Parts: sequence; C-alpha cells; structure tokens
Amino acid sequence: MVALDSRNYLLLAFIFLTLGLGLAGGARAGTAAAGSREDPVVTRSYVQEAVDNRLAPLQQQLDEASKRLAALRQRLDSLK
Repeated sequence: MVALDSRNYLLLAFIFLTLGLGLAGGARAGTAAAGSREDPVVTRSYVQEAVDNRLAPLQQQLDEASKRLAALRQRLDSLK
C-alpha cells in the first residue's frame, strides 16, 4: 500500500473534485432549460386565464360598439 503524503492527498483531492464536478455537470446537462417547451415557466391554463381576464373587458366594449353600430345603421336606413 502506498503511503499518503501531502502531495498524494492533494492529488487525490483534485481527482475527487474533478470527478464530482464532472458528475454534477453531467447530471445537470440532462435537465431542460427553464422556460423551454420541456420545462415551461408558467402553465398553459395560467396563461389562458390571464389572457381571458384581459380580453373580457375588450370583448364587452366590442359588443357594445357593435350594438351602437347596428342602432346607427337602423337609424340611417329609416332616414332613406
């Protein structure tokens, strides 16, 4: 058996450190990046709800404008 002096301890520590970093990097390489299709930051249902909440007032304004337009067309037709 080889006697471990300070230089051998340093070499052994370097080998274990290199091996540990290599394994940690390999394990991390298998994970998807945050925000990618495989690992989305938010769920589709959250986005859909947020969009629906923002669009609801706009849809209401559009419906009201359509009713006003229909009333104006009817009034215009009655003037002809």
